[in-house]
Amino acid sequence: MAVAATALTAAVLSGAGTAAADGGIVTTCRGMSPNIVDFPYSGQVVVGQYNSPGRAYFTMHSGGSIWGGYGTQVTLNWTNLNTGASGSETQSGTVGFVIGNGSTMHFGPHTGPGTVRTDFTVVNTGFVPQTITCSGTAEVW
Repeated sequence: MAVAATALTAAVLSGAGTAAADGGIVTTCRGMSPNIVDFPYSGQVVVGQYNSPGRAYFTMHSGGSIWGGYGTQVTLNWTNLNTGASGSETQSGTVGFVIGNGSTMHFGPHTGPGTVRTDFTVVNTGFVPQTITCSGTAEVW
């Protein structure tokens, strides 16, 4: 029952969005902390292009933990909906103690210009490991 409740919570709290690659929030990944009695996990994904045609830079900023850190691994799977090109990148880090000491992950795929779908999978390890997914799109020039 607890597994079903966790999956439902993650599904309800996951976000989806759209942003231009010149800046904006693509999505926010939300779910339970693996520490359970803790701040919920919230990883906000922003995109920038920084005068790099065909390349998007996605940065995920996560919140912190009341009880100290836990491990986090974020995988970005992307697909350029105009060309069919796709790829994957994975980053690992630690969500730190209290808000402000979260984890920051950086992804810089060469997607090519067009509408790029992003699918993020976040695996947080700790007392009760949690997997959170979210997706969005970005317009890359």
